[in-house]
Amino acid sequence: MESGTDYFITLNNTGTSAARICGPACCDELRGFVPGWNLHFFALQDFPVELAPGQVKKLWYFASLDQPNGFFNVTFRLWQCNDESDAMALPVTFGATDENFWGKETSYIMGTVTDEAGAPVPRASVVAVVNCGRANFQGESDSQGRYAVPLLGMEDIEAIYLGRDLACDSKDYALSVDQPGYEYYYASGFAPTRTEPASASIVLKKKTESADYALEWEKKVQDNFGFFWVKPSQDWSVFAAAQAKHPPELNTPTNFYLFDEHGTVLWKQPTGNECWGIDIARDGSKVVAGCHDGKIYVVDRSGRLLWEYYNGAMVRSACLSPDGSKVLSGGIGTLFLFDSATGAKMSVNWAGDWLRNCAFYADNSGFVVGARELGGFDSSGTQKWQYVIGEFPLFMAVDNHGNTYATGKSRTFFSFDANGNLRWTHKIAEPAVTAGAATPDGSRIAAGSVGGSVYLFDGNGTLLWKRGTLGTGGFGAVGHNAIAISQDGTRVVAGTDSNCIAVYDELGTMLWKTCIEPDTSNPDLKTGVTNVQISPDKTRIIASYGDNYVRMFRMKE
Repeated sequence: MESGTDYFITLNNTGTSAARICGPACCDELRGFVPGWNLHFFALQDFPVELAPGQVKKLWYFASLDQPNGFFNVTFRLWQCNDESDAMALPVTFGATDENFWGKETSYIMGTVTDEAGAPVPRASVVAVVNCGRANFQGESDSQGRYAVPLLGMEDIEAIYLGRDLACDSKDYALSVDQPGYEYYYASGFAPTRTEPASASIVLKKKTESADYALEWEKKVQDNFGFFWVKPSQDWSVFAAAQAKHPPELNTPTNFYLFDEHGTVLWKQPTGNECWGIDIARDGSKVVAGCHDGKIYVVDRSGRLLWEYYNGAMVRSACLSPDGSKVLSGGIGTLFLFDSATGAKMSVNWAGDWLRNCAFYADNSGFVVGARELGGFDSSGTQKWQYVIGEFPLFMAVDNHGNTYATGKSRTFFSFDANGNLRWTHKIAEPAVTAGAATPDGSRIAAGSVGGSVYLFDGNGTLLWKRGTLGTGGFGAVGHNAIAISQDGTRVVAGTDSNCIAVYDELGTMLWKTCIEPDTSNPDLKTGVTNVQISPDKTRIIASYGDNYVRMFRMKE
Protein backbone atom coordinates (compact mmCIF):
# COMPACT_ATOMS: atom_id res chain seq x y z
CA MET A 1 0.00 0.00 0.00
CA GLU A 2 2.68 2.50 1.05
CA SER A 3 6.03 3.21 -0.54
CA GLY A 4 8.13 3.52 2.58
CA THR A 5 6.55 4.46 5.88
CA ASP A 6 6.48 7.33 8.34
CA TYR A 7 6.55 6.66 12.07
CA PHE A 8 5.55 9.18 14.72
CA ILE A 9 6.27 9.19 18.47
CA THR A 10 4.00 11.48 20.51
CA LEU A 11 5.56 13.47 23.34
CA ASN A 12 3.12 14.87 25.90
CA ASN A 13 4.27 17.05 28.79
CA THR A 14 1.67 16.36 31.48
CA GLY A 15 3.69 18.20 34.14
CA THR A 16 3.54 21.76 35.39
CA SER A 17 7.03 22.78 34.30
CA ALA A 18 8.85 22.89 30.97
CA ALA A 19 10.55 19.71 29.77
CA ARG A 20 13.57 19.10 27.53
CA ILE A 21 13.59 15.71 25.83
CA CYS A 22 16.79 14.27 24.39
CA GLY A 23 17.51 11.32 22.14
CA PRO A 24 20.32 9.98 19.98
CA ALA A 25 21.86 12.55 17.68
CA CYS A 26 20.93 11.91 14.09
CA CYS A 27 21.51 9.35 12.98
CA ASP A 28 24.38 6.92 13.63
CA GLU A 29 22.87 5.15 16.63
CA LEU A 30 19.53 4.62 14.92
CA ARG A 31 21.02 3.61 11.58
CA GLY A 32 22.96 0.93 13.39
CA PHE A 33 19.65 -0.95 13.60
CA VAL A 34 18.88 -0.54 9.90
CA PRO A 35 19.90 -3.22 7.34
CA GLY A 36 21.55 -2.25 4.08
CA TRP A 37 18.52 -3.15 1.95
CA ASN A 38 16.57 -0.30 3.59
CA LEU A 39 18.19 2.50 1.62
CA HIS A 40 16.79 5.50 3.48
CA PHE A 41 16.17 6.03 7.19
CA PHE A 42 15.69 9.64 8.30
CA ALA A 43 14.84 11.63 11.42
CA LEU A 44 12.86 14.80 10.70
CA GLN A 45 13.88 16.66 13.86
CA ASP A 46 16.86 17.33 16.09
CA PHE A 47 17.18 17.11 19.85
CA PRO A 48 16.61 18.53 22.38
CA VAL A 49 12.85 18.95 21.97
CA GLU A 50 11.36 21.64 24.20
CA LEU A 51 7.86 21.12 25.62
CA ALA A 52 5.92 23.68 27.64
CA PRO A 53 3.53 22.38 30.34
CA GLY A 54 0.63 20.62 28.63
CA GLN A 55 2.29 20.79 25.20
CA VAL A 56 2.21 17.87 22.74
CA LYS A 57 4.76 17.36 19.97
CA LYS A 58 5.48 14.50 17.60
CA LEU A 59 8.82 13.01 16.62
CA TRP A 60 8.88 11.98 12.96
CA TYR A 61 10.95 9.21 11.32
CA PHE A 62 10.91 7.75 7.81
CA ALA A 63 12.02 4.33 6.51
CA SER A 64 11.99 3.51 2.79
CA LEU A 65 11.45 -0.29 3.22
CA ASP A 66 12.91 -1.23 -0.15
CA GLN A 67 12.67 -5.02 0.17
CA PRO A 68 9.38 -6.97 0.11
CA ASN A 69 8.94 -9.18 3.17
CA GLY A 70 11.83 -7.45 4.90
CA PHE A 71 11.67 -6.55 8.60
CA PHE A 72 14.00 -4.92 11.12
CA ASN A 73 13.78 -3.60 14.68
CA VAL A 74 14.77 -0.14 15.88
CA THR A 75 14.98 0.80 19.55
CA PHE A 76 14.34 4.49 20.14
CA ARG A 77 15.82 5.86 23.38
CA LEU A 78 14.38 9.04 24.91
CA TRP A 79 15.14 10.78 28.18
CA GLN A 80 14.77 14.07 29.99
CA CYS A 81 17.96 15.86 29.09
CA ASN A 82 19.14 16.31 32.67
CA ASP A 83 19.16 12.54 33.36
CA GLU A 84 20.06 10.06 30.61
CA SER A 85 20.21 7.25 33.18
CA ASP A 86 16.41 7.38 33.26
CA ALA A 87 16.08 6.82 29.49
CA MET A 88 13.08 4.90 28.21
CA ALA A 89 13.46 2.41 25.34
CA LEU A 90 10.78 2.08 22.66
CA PRO A 91 11.30 -0.95 20.39
CA VAL A 92 9.59 -0.63 16.99
CA THR A 93 9.43 -3.12 14.12
CA PHE A 94 9.58 -1.73 10.59
CA GLY A 95 8.71 -3.97 7.67
CA ALA A 96 6.94 -4.52 4.39
CA THR A 97 5.14 -7.40 2.72
CA ASP A 98 4.30 -8.03 -0.92
CA GLU A 99 0.60 -8.33 -0.14
CA ASN A 100 -1.66 -8.42 -3.21
CA PHE A 101 -4.89 -6.47 -2.74
CA TRP A 102 -6.45 -7.36 -6.06
CA GLY A 103 -9.17 -9.99 -5.79
CA LYS A 104 -9.91 -8.84 -2.22
CA GLU A 105 -12.05 -5.81 -3.10
CA THR A 106 -14.90 -4.98 -0.72
CA SER A 107 -16.51 -1.89 -2.29
CA TYR A 108 -16.87 0.18 -5.47
CA ILE A 109 -16.66 3.61 -6.96
CA MET A 110 -19.22 3.72 -9.74
CA GLY A 111 -20.96 6.13 -12.06
CA THR A 112 -20.90 7.29 -15.65
CA VAL A 113 -18.39 8.77 -18.06
CA THR A 114 -19.93 11.29 -20.45
CA ASP A 115 -18.85 14.21 -22.58
CA GLU A 116 -20.01 17.78 -21.97
CA ALA A 117 -23.13 17.19 -24.08
CA GLY A 118 -24.11 14.23 -21.91
CA ALA A 119 -23.24 11.58 -24.48
CA PRO A 120 -21.65 8.42 -23.04
CA VAL A 121 -17.93 7.89 -23.53
CA PRO A 122 -17.38 4.14 -23.91
CA ARG A 123 -14.17 2.20 -23.19
CA ALA A 124 -12.77 4.89 -20.92
CA SER A 125 -10.35 3.52 -18.34
CA VAL A 126 -11.18 4.86 -14.87
CA VAL A 127 -8.33 4.49 -12.37
CA ALA A 128 -8.71 4.86 -8.60
CA VAL A 129 -5.54 5.39 -6.56
CA VAL A 130 -5.25 5.44 -2.77
CA ASN A 131 -4.15 8.94 -1.75
CA CYS A 132 -1.93 7.50 0.99
CA GLY A 133 -0.33 4.73 -1.04
CA ARG A 134 0.35 3.29 -4.46
CA ALA A 135 -2.44 0.70 -4.68
CA ASN A 136 -4.56 1.37 -7.74
CA PHE A 137 -7.75 -0.21 -9.07
CA GLN A 138 -9.32 0.07 -12.49
CA GLY A 139 -12.63 -0.12 -14.29
CA GLU A 140 -13.83 0.61 -17.82
CA SER A 141 -16.96 2.34 -19.08
CA ASP A 142 -19.41 0.31 -21.19
CA SER A 143 -21.33 1.39 -24.30
CA GLN A 144 -23.66 3.49 -22.13
CA GLY A 145 -20.77 5.12 -20.28
CA ARG A 146 -21.35 3.20 -17.06
CA TYR A 147 -18.34 2.07 -15.03
CA ALA A 148 -17.58 0.41 -11.71
CA VAL A 149 -14.16 0.25 -10.06
CA PRO A 150 -13.91 -2.57 -7.47
CA LEU A 151 -11.59 -1.60 -4.62
CA LEU A 152 -11.00 -1.75 -0.88
CA GLY A 153 -13.55 -0.05 1.37
CA MET A 154 -12.35 2.55 3.82
CA GLU A 155 -12.75 0.07 6.70
CA ASP A 156 -10.13 -2.11 5.05
CA ILE A 157 -7.81 0.84 4.39
CA GLU A 158 -8.08 1.77 8.08
CA ALA A 159 -7.35 -1.85 9.07
CA ILE A 160 -4.21 -1.90 6.92
CA TYR A 161 -2.88 1.24 8.60
CA LEU A 162 -3.84 -0.03 12.07
CA GLY A 163 -5.01 3.41 13.16
CA ARG A 164 -1.50 4.84 13.35
CA ASP A 165 -0.50 8.41 12.52
CA LEU A 166 0.25 9.06 8.86
CA ALA A 167 1.94 11.88 6.98
CA CYS A 168 -0.70 11.79 4.22
CA ASP A 169 -3.38 14.39 3.67
CA SER A 170 -6.04 11.67 3.44
CA LYS A 171 -6.52 7.92 3.08
CA ASP A 172 -9.34 8.08 0.50
CA TYR A 173 -9.18 7.73 -3.30
CA ALA A 174 -8.46 9.91 -6.32
CA LEU A 175 -9.95 9.14 -9.75
CA SER A 176 -8.29 9.78 -13.08
CA VAL A 177 -9.23 9.26 -16.73
CA ASP A 178 -6.72 9.67 -19.56
CA GLN A 179 -8.95 9.19 -22.62
CA PRO A 180 -7.69 10.02 -26.15
CA GLY A 181 -9.39 13.10 -27.57
CA TYR A 182 -10.34 14.48 -24.16
CA GLU A 183 -8.77 16.59 -21.44
CA TYR A 184 -7.18 14.67 -18.57
CA TYR A 185 -9.60 14.16 -15.67
CA TYR A 186 -8.52 14.14 -12.04
CA ALA A 187 -10.62 14.39 -8.89
CA SER A 188 -10.05 13.39 -5.29
CA GLY A 189 -11.93 12.80 -2.06
CA PHE A 190 -13.82 9.54 -2.74
CA ALA A 191 -14.36 7.39 0.37
CA PRO A 192 -16.38 4.24 -0.38
CA THR A 193 -17.24 1.91 2.49
CA ARG A 194 -18.32 -1.72 2.52
CA THR A 195 -21.97 -0.66 2.94
CA GLU A 196 -21.93 2.57 0.92
CA PRO A 197 -20.02 2.57 -2.37
CA ALA A 198 -19.03 5.97 -3.70
CA SER A 199 -20.37 7.47 -6.90
CA ALA A 200 -18.79 9.86 -9.37
CA SER A 201 -20.29 11.27 -12.57
CA ILE A 202 -17.25 11.95 -14.70
CA VAL A 203 -17.65 14.60 -17.39
CA LEU A 204 -14.83 14.72 -19.93
CA LYS A 205 -14.05 17.92 -21.82
CA LYS A 206 -13.01 17.71 -25.45
CA LYS A 207 -9.32 18.28 -25.98
CA THR A 208 -8.98 21.68 -27.61
CA GLU A 209 -5.28 22.43 -27.37
CA SER A 210 -2.23 20.79 -28.85
CA ALA A 211 1.47 21.52 -28.96
CA ASP A 212 3.69 20.24 -31.72
CA TYR A 213 7.43 20.65 -31.37
CA ALA A 214 10.09 19.68 -33.91
CA LEU A 215 13.76 18.98 -33.35
CA GLU A 216 15.62 22.19 -34.21
CA TRP A 217 19.13 20.95 -33.48
CA GLU A 218 21.04 18.32 -31.60
CA LYS A 219 24.62 18.25 -30.45
CA LYS A 220 26.57 15.20 -29.42
CA VAL A 221 29.94 15.82 -27.79
CA GLN A 222 32.87 13.48 -28.23
CA ASP A 223 33.96 13.16 -24.60
CA ASN A 224 31.79 10.29 -23.56
CA PHE A 225 30.42 11.15 -20.11
CA GLY A 226 26.75 12.07 -20.54
CA PHE A 227 25.01 15.30 -19.59
CA PHE A 228 23.21 15.96 -16.29
CA TRP A 229 22.07 19.61 -16.54
CA VAL A 230 21.45 22.25 -19.19
CA LYS A 231 20.52 25.76 -18.04
CA PRO A 232 19.63 28.77 -20.23
CA SER A 233 20.42 32.45 -19.89
CA GLN A 234 17.37 34.65 -19.46
CA ASP A 235 17.15 35.44 -23.19
CA TRP A 236 17.93 31.84 -24.22
CA SER A 237 20.97 32.93 -26.22
CA VAL A 238 23.44 30.66 -24.41
CA PHE A 239 23.16 27.45 -22.37
CA ALA A 240 25.42 25.97 -19.69
CA ALA A 241 25.59 22.17 -19.56
CA ALA A 242 27.32 19.89 -17.06
CA GLN A 243 28.42 16.27 -17.37
CA ALA A 244 27.56 13.80 -14.59
CA LYS A 245 25.61 10.64 -13.87
CA HIS A 246 23.46 9.12 -11.14
CA PRO A 247 23.15 6.34 -10.18
CA PRO A 248 26.00 5.47 -9.88
CA GLU A 249 28.28 8.46 -10.05
CA LEU A 250 30.81 8.84 -12.88
CA ASN A 251 33.79 9.53 -10.60
CA THR A 252 35.93 10.61 -13.50
CA PRO A 253 37.26 13.93 -14.88
CA THR A 254 34.67 15.64 -17.08
CA ASN A 255 33.79 19.07 -18.49
CA PHE A 256 31.10 21.69 -18.39
CA TYR A 257 30.09 23.53 -21.55
CA LEU A 258 28.57 26.67 -22.98
CA PHE A 259 26.42 26.29 -26.12
CA ASP A 260 24.94 29.06 -28.24
CA GLU A 261 21.34 29.11 -29.45
CA HIS A 262 22.28 27.10 -32.56
CA GLY A 263 23.97 24.27 -30.64
CA THR A 264 27.52 25.43 -31.32
CA VAL A 265 29.98 24.72 -28.52
CA LEU A 266 31.44 28.08 -27.47
CA TRP A 267 33.78 26.55 -24.90
CA LYS A 268 34.28 23.68 -22.50
CA GLN A 269 35.97 23.78 -19.10
CA PRO A 270 37.78 20.64 -17.88
CA THR A 271 37.20 19.55 -14.28
CA GLY A 272 38.79 16.93 -12.05
CA ASN A 273 35.47 15.12 -11.51
CA GLU A 274 31.81 15.37 -12.51
CA CYS A 275 29.74 18.47 -11.67
CA TRP A 276 26.28 18.12 -10.11
CA GLY A 277 25.94 21.84 -9.42
CA ILE A 278 25.81 24.37 -12.27
CA ASP A 279 24.25 27.78 -12.81
CA ILE A 280 24.39 30.55 -15.38
CA ALA A 281 24.02 34.30 -14.91
CA ARG A 282 20.80 35.76 -16.25
CA ASP A 283 22.72 37.72 -18.87
CA GLY A 284 24.87 34.70 -19.73
CA SER A 285 28.05 36.50 -18.65
CA LYS A 286 29.21 33.84 -16.17
CA VAL A 287 28.83 30.13 -15.49
CA VAL A 288 29.51 28.59 -12.08
CA ALA A 289 30.02 24.87 -11.41
CA GLY A 290 30.36 22.93 -8.17
CA CYS A 291 32.13 19.64 -8.75
CA HIS A 292 33.07 16.39 -7.07
CA ASP A 293 36.76 17.24 -7.33
CA GLY A 294 36.10 19.64 -4.45
CA LYS A 295 36.35 22.73 -6.63
CA ILE A 296 34.08 25.64 -7.51
CA TYR A 297 34.74 27.10 -10.96
CA VAL A 298 33.57 30.40 -12.49
CA VAL A 299 34.03 30.94 -16.24
CA ASP A 300 32.96 34.01 -18.24
CA ARG A 301 31.07 34.02 -21.53
CA SER A 302 34.28 34.06 -23.56
CA GLY A 303 35.52 30.88 -21.87
CA ARG A 304 38.04 32.56 -19.58
CA LEU A 305 38.40 30.90 -16.18
CA LEU A 306 37.86 33.80 -13.78
CA TRP A 307 38.72 31.82 -10.67
CA GLU A 308 38.47 28.48 -8.95
CA TYR A 309 38.37 27.57 -5.28
CA TYR A 310 39.30 24.24 -3.70
CA ASN A 311 36.86 23.41 -0.92
CA GLY A 312 38.75 20.34 0.28
CA ALA A 313 35.86 17.91 -0.21
CA MET A 314 33.13 17.12 -2.73
CA VAL A 315 30.95 20.07 -3.87
CA ARG A 316 27.45 19.28 -5.11
CA SER A 317 25.77 22.66 -5.43
CA ALA A 318 26.60 26.14 -6.66
CA CYS A 319 24.36 29.04 -7.65
CA LEU A 320 24.56 32.63 -8.84
CA SER A 321 22.60 35.57 -7.42
CA PRO A 322 19.98 37.14 -9.72
CA ASP A 323 22.17 40.22 -10.24
CA GLY A 324 25.15 37.99 -11.03
CA SER A 325 27.39 39.50 -8.37
CA LYS A 326 27.55 36.61 -5.88
CA VAL A 327 28.23 32.87 -5.94
CA LEU A 328 26.92 30.62 -3.20
CA SER A 329 28.48 27.21 -2.69
CA GLY A 330 30.12 24.89 -0.19
CA GLY A 331 30.39 21.28 0.84
CA ILE A 332 30.24 19.19 3.99
CA GLY A 333 30.05 21.62 6.90
CA THR A 334 31.13 24.61 4.77
CA LEU A 335 29.19 27.44 3.16
CA PHE A 336 30.66 30.43 1.32
CA LEU A 337 29.59 33.58 -0.47
CA PHE A 338 32.01 34.58 -3.21
CA ASP A 339 32.36 37.70 -5.31
CA SER A 340 31.57 36.24 -8.74
CA ALA A 341 34.16 38.38 -10.53
CA THR A 342 37.14 38.05 -8.19
CA GLY A 343 36.46 34.97 -6.08
CA ALA A 344 36.80 36.94 -2.84
CA LYS A 345 35.34 34.62 -0.18
CA MET A 346 33.19 35.17 2.87
CA SER A 347 32.50 32.22 5.19
CA VAL A 348 28.86 31.82 6.22
CA ASN A 349 28.05 30.42 9.65
CA TRP A 350 25.69 27.50 9.09
CA ALA A 351 24.81 24.43 11.17
CA GLY A 352 23.83 22.29 8.19
CA ASP A 353 25.65 19.12 7.24
CA TRP A 354 26.19 18.89 3.46
CA LEU A 355 25.10 21.52 0.96
CA ARG A 356 23.01 19.84 -1.73
CA ASN A 357 20.89 22.68 -3.10
CA CYS A 358 20.81 26.47 -3.06
CA ALA A 359 18.72 29.35 -4.39
CA PHE A 360 18.80 33.13 -4.06
CA TYR A 361 15.72 35.24 -3.42
CA ALA A 362 14.63 37.02 -6.60
CA ASP A 363 15.29 40.49 -5.12
CA ASN A 364 18.84 39.58 -3.98
CA SER A 365 17.75 40.00 -0.33
CA GLY A 366 19.10 36.62 0.75
CA PHE A 367 19.21 32.95 -0.06
CA VAL A 368 18.08 29.47 0.98
CA VAL A 369 20.30 26.41 1.32
CA GLY A 370 19.25 22.79 1.38
CA ALA A 371 20.75 19.82 3.18
CA ARG A 372 19.13 17.62 5.82
CA GLU A 373 18.20 21.05 7.12
CA LEU A 374 16.79 23.92 5.08
CA GLY A 375 18.16 27.31 6.09
CA GLY A 376 17.17 30.86 5.16
CA PHE A 377 19.71 33.72 5.22
CA ASP A 378 19.72 37.45 4.55
CA SER A 379 22.08 39.01 2.03
CA SER A 380 24.78 39.51 4.66
CA GLY A 381 24.91 35.77 5.35
CA THR A 382 23.07 35.92 8.69
CA GLN A 383 20.86 32.88 9.21
CA LYS A 384 17.20 33.71 9.88
CA TRP A 385 15.60 30.26 10.08
CA GLN A 386 16.24 26.52 9.90
CA TYR A 387 14.00 23.48 9.56
CA VAL A 388 14.89 19.77 9.47
CA ILE A 389 13.31 17.91 6.53
CA GLY A 390 15.08 14.58 7.07
CA GLU A 391 17.35 14.41 4.04
CA PHE A 392 18.68 16.82 1.42
CA PRO A 393 16.17 18.23 -1.09
CA LEU A 394 16.68 16.85 -4.57
CA PHE A 395 14.32 19.63 -5.66
CA MET A 396 14.29 23.08 -4.10
CA ALA A 397 12.94 26.38 -5.44
CA VAL A 398 12.18 29.87 -4.15
CA ASP A 399 9.41 32.06 -5.60
CA ASN A 400 9.24 35.85 -5.92
CA HIS A 401 7.50 36.11 -2.54
CA GLY A 402 10.33 34.33 -0.73
CA ASN A 403 8.42 31.08 -0.30
CA THR A 404 10.56 27.93 -0.44
CA TYR A 405 9.51 24.56 -1.91
CA ALA A 406 11.54 21.43 -1.22
CA THR A 407 11.25 17.67 -1.42
CA GLY A 408 13.38 14.59 -1.95
CA LYS A 409 14.10 11.20 -0.46
CA SER A 410 11.97 11.68 2.66
CA ARG A 411 8.98 11.65 0.25
CA THR A 412 7.24 14.65 1.78
CA PHE A 413 6.84 17.97 -0.02
CA PHE A 414 7.46 21.02 2.22
CA SER A 415 6.76 24.72 1.71
CA PHE A 416 7.97 27.54 3.97
CA ASP A 417 7.37 31.26 3.92
CA ALA A 418 10.14 33.86 3.87
CA ASN A 419 10.44 33.67 7.67
CA GLY A 420 10.78 29.90 7.74
CA ASN A 421 7.23 29.20 8.91
CA LEU A 422 5.86 25.91 7.60
CA ARG A 423 3.11 26.71 5.07
CA TRP A 424 2.13 23.18 4.04
CA THR A 425 3.28 19.60 3.52
CA HIS A 426 2.13 16.92 1.10
CA LYS A 427 3.08 13.25 1.23
CA ILE A 428 4.53 11.80 -1.98
CA ALA A 429 3.45 8.18 -1.60
CA GLU A 430 5.94 6.67 -4.05
CA PRO A 431 9.71 6.56 -4.62
CA ALA A 432 11.46 9.88 -4.36
CA VAL A 433 10.80 13.10 -6.18
CA THR A 434 14.05 13.98 -7.92
CA ALA A 435 12.94 16.94 -10.02
CA GLY A 436 10.61 19.92 -9.85
CA ALA A 437 10.01 23.51 -10.86
CA ALA A 438 7.95 26.47 -9.62
CA THR A 439 6.48 29.45 -11.43
CA PRO A 440 8.04 32.78 -10.42
CA ASP A 441 4.87 33.81 -8.55
CA GLY A 442 4.60 30.44 -6.77
CA SER A 443 1.08 29.82 -8.05
CA ARG A 444 2.04 26.47 -9.58
CA ILE A 445 4.68 23.93 -8.55
CA ALA A 446 5.43 20.82 -10.62
CA ALA A 447 7.27 17.72 -9.44
CA GLY A 448 8.30 14.38 -10.92
CA SER A 449 9.19 11.08 -9.28
CA VAL A 450 11.30 8.00 -9.80
CA GLY A 451 7.96 6.19 -9.44
CA GLY A 452 6.93 7.56 -12.85
CA SER A 453 4.46 10.26 -11.80
CA VAL A 454 4.14 13.97 -12.53
CA TYR A 455 2.41 16.24 -9.99
CA LEU A 456 1.05 19.78 -10.18
CA PHE A 457 0.28 21.75 -7.01
CA ASP A 458 -1.11 25.22 -6.49
CA GLY A 459 0.65 27.68 -4.21
CA ASN A 460 -1.38 26.54 -1.19
CA GLY A 461 -0.22 22.94 -1.53
CA THR A 462 -3.43 21.60 -3.10
CA LEU A 463 -2.68 18.75 -5.49
CA LEU A 464 -4.34 19.77 -8.76
CA TRP A 465 -3.43 16.58 -10.57
CA LYS A 466 -1.14 13.59 -10.64
CA ARG A 467 -0.53 11.40 -13.67
CA GLY A 468 1.80 8.85 -15.21
CA THR A 469 4.52 10.39 -17.34
CA LEU A 470 3.66 8.57 -20.57
CA GLY A 471 -0.04 7.82 -20.18
CA THR A 472 -2.01 4.60 -20.02
CA GLY A 473 0.13 1.57 -20.75
CA GLY A 474 3.41 3.49 -20.65
CA PHE A 475 5.93 3.99 -17.87
CA GLY A 476 8.92 6.23 -17.53
CA ALA A 477 10.66 7.31 -14.35
CA VAL A 478 11.25 11.05 -14.36
CA GLY A 479 14.88 11.86 -15.12
CA HIS A 480 17.06 13.09 -12.28
CA ASN A 481 16.46 16.81 -13.00
CA ALA A 482 13.87 16.52 -15.75
CA ILE A 483 10.85 18.68 -14.82
CA ALA A 484 10.14 22.20 -16.08
CA ILE A 485 7.15 24.54 -15.92
CA SER A 486 6.33 27.58 -18.04
CA GLN A 487 6.36 30.95 -16.32
CA ASP A 488 2.54 31.20 -16.53
CA GLY A 489 2.07 27.65 -15.21
CA THR A 490 0.14 26.45 -18.25
CA ARG A 491 2.75 23.98 -19.50
CA VAL A 492 4.61 21.26 -17.61
CA VAL A 493 7.47 19.38 -19.27
CA ALA A 494 8.80 16.02 -18.11
CA GLY A 495 11.73 13.94 -19.35
CA THR A 496 12.02 10.24 -18.60
CA ASP A 497 14.67 7.59 -18.23
CA SER A 498 13.23 5.97 -21.38
CA ASN A 499 14.50 8.93 -23.45
CA CYS A 500 11.06 10.53 -23.83
CA ILE A 501 9.86 14.11 -23.33
CA ALA A 502 6.20 14.94 -22.69
CA VAL A 503 4.38 18.27 -22.45
CA TYR A 504 1.15 18.64 -20.44
CA ASP A 505 -1.32 21.50 -20.07
CA GLU A 506 -2.55 22.94 -16.79
CA LEU A 507 -5.15 20.16 -16.47
CA GLY A 508 -2.59 17.38 -16.96
CA THR A 509 -3.53 16.61 -20.57
CA MET A 510 -0.60 15.36 -22.61
CA LEU A 511 -0.18 17.72 -25.55
CA TRP A 512 2.99 16.33 -27.10
CA LYS A 513 5.45 13.50 -26.68
CA THR A 514 8.67 12.50 -28.36
CA CYS A 515 10.83 9.45 -27.72
CA ILE A 516 14.28 9.20 -29.29
CA GLU A 517 16.26 6.00 -29.48
CA PRO A 518 19.26 6.41 -27.16
CA ASP A 519 22.86 5.72 -28.07
CA THR A 520 23.75 2.62 -26.04
CA SER A 521 27.24 2.13 -27.46
CA ASN A 522 28.85 3.04 -24.13
CA PRO A 523 27.54 0.74 -21.37
CA ASP A 524 29.02 3.03 -18.71
CA LEU A 525 26.55 5.80 -19.51
CA LYS A 526 23.05 6.04 -18.08
CA THR A 527 20.67 6.86 -20.91
CA GLY A 528 17.55 8.96 -20.55
CA VAL A 529 16.53 12.60 -20.37
CA THR A 530 18.31 14.21 -17.43
CA ASN A 531 17.12 17.84 -17.54
CA VAL A 532 14.51 19.91 -19.41
CA GLN A 533 13.82 23.65 -19.68
CA ILE A 534 11.00 25.55 -21.43
CA SER A 535 11.37 29.09 -22.75
CA PRO A 536 9.29 31.99 -21.35
CA ASP A 537 7.20 32.12 -24.55
CA LYS A 538 6.77 28.28 -24.48
CA THR A 539 8.04 27.95 -28.07
CA ARG A 540 11.31 26.17 -27.23
CA ILE A 541 12.33 23.22 -25.08
CA ILE A 542 15.94 22.27 -24.44
CA ALA A 543 16.93 18.93 -22.94
CA SER A 544 20.10 17.18 -21.83
CA TYR A 545 20.54 13.43 -22.23
CA GLY A 546 22.67 10.83 -20.52
CA ASP A 547 24.09 9.60 -23.86
CA ASN A 548 26.04 12.84 -24.57
CA TYR A 549 23.32 14.76 -26.42
CA VAL A 550 21.80 18.18 -25.93
CA ARG A 551 18.69 18.78 -28.06
CA MET A 552 16.61 21.87 -28.84
CA PHE A 553 12.95 21.54 -29.88
CA ARG A 554 10.92 24.41 -31.34
CA MET A 555 7.16 24.70 -31.65
CA LYS A 556 5.92 24.35 -35.21
CA GLU A 557 4.20 27.41 -36.62
